Amino acid sequence: MNIDQGQVWKKISDAYQQWDQDRSNLMAIEDLSERLPDIDQDVLVRTLEEAAQDGRVDTADEGASFRLVPNH
Repeated sequence: MNIDQGQVWKKISDAYQQWDQDRSNLMAIEDLSERLPDIDQDVLVRTLEEAAQDGRVDTADEGASFRLVPNH
């Protein structure tokens, strides 16, 4: 991840952890977009794709939802 994606990733992970502290539920990208309206949805999706490649998130529904991987 580059520096900008790292900053977006921090916001994504913070928003997700506030939403689901035990990291067990899938969060829809639309819900994430509502929680982070200052970040373009395409940027969120690209950052999540990169995080999935790095093993930081599990995705479902063809990338329409995700959850953070515990202990990552």
